[in-house]
Order: sequence, then C-alpha cells, then structure tokens
Amino acid sequence: MSESKSTLARAYDTHGDKLRFLVVGACNTAISYVLFLVLLALAGPPLRSLSSSPHELIAVVGHNYFVVVQWIGWVLMVPVSTLTMKRFAFRSAGDWRRQVARGYLIYLPAQGLASLLLWLTVRVVGLSPALGQLVTIAFTTVFSYLGHKYFTFRLPLEVGEVPERELMETSGAGER
Repeated sequence: MSESKSTLARAYDTHGDKLRFLVVGACNTAISYVLFLVLLALAGPPLRSLSSSPHELIAVVGHNYFVVVQWIGWVLMVPVSTLTMKRFAFRSAGDWRRQVARGYLIYLPAQGLASLLLWLTVRVVGLSPALGQLVTIAFTTVFSYLGHKYFTFRLPLEVGEVPERELMETSGAGER
C-alpha cells in the first residue's frame, strides 16, 4: 500500500497544479457563468433596447448586447479568478496586484477569442447567448491554463540563475 501511496504522491507532485487548476477553474467558471446569466437578465434588456437607436454605434451595441454583457462580467471576474488561482491552484508568492494585472493580460486574448466565438455562436449558428457562452468556455479554458502556468504565476529567475529542471538534468548527465 505504501508503494501505491508513493506513486500517488509522485503523481500529485508532478500534476498537482493541473488538478488544483481544474478544481479552482471549474469553480471560477461556474461563478463566471452564473454572473453572465445574472448580468444578461439585468443588463440585457436595457442594452438590447439600444438596437433601435438612430446612432449606428449605439445600435450595434444593442444588437450585440450579449457581448457587452460578457465584457462586463469579464472585468468583474478577472480579479476573482486570478486571486483564487494564485492562492489555491498555483500557490504562488508575489504581489497580488501585479499578478491581477498579468491576469488581465492573460485573459485579454482569451476574452477576445471568447467574444468572437460568442458572437459567431449567437449570430451565425443561432444559439442563445446562454448556450453560446457555454461553447466559448470550452475553447478558452485551455488557453487560460497555459497563460497562467507560464506567465502569470511564473516567478522570474534572477540573472545567472539556472532553472531547477536544467540543474537536475545537468547533474544527472554527469553521474552517468
């Protein structure tokens, strides 16, 4: 039994951040989706009414109210998502304000992609905004994991510092 426990411990050491990311990410995604639905119910009708505006830009906002709602939710959720990832998924040290700012940078391309996907699923495919948002979640989850792992919560190396993995590979090669 201790060997299987040892195997599980090694697997968690190797892949624990992925497991924690999935759990925290699932919670953040659920909160974000519920926020989207609430904002869609509250802000959707007033925004949608703008579609009859004589001003073209305001009418475009009204026709695409669901994308505007998505962006409002995004602005509200980035700090929440980043801080929960910092604390629970990656257990990262460092200044939370800087990491939230990095989080916005990481989430921005994903949000741009999500907005395009949401627009396509609603306007081209014909899904409701609620279903379209679910489709976008699937596509952007992988993107955000990679961005957080390799940018947001990566601690910078000091000048001349050798990353631990390279150090282990070097020492292992010398022992042969």
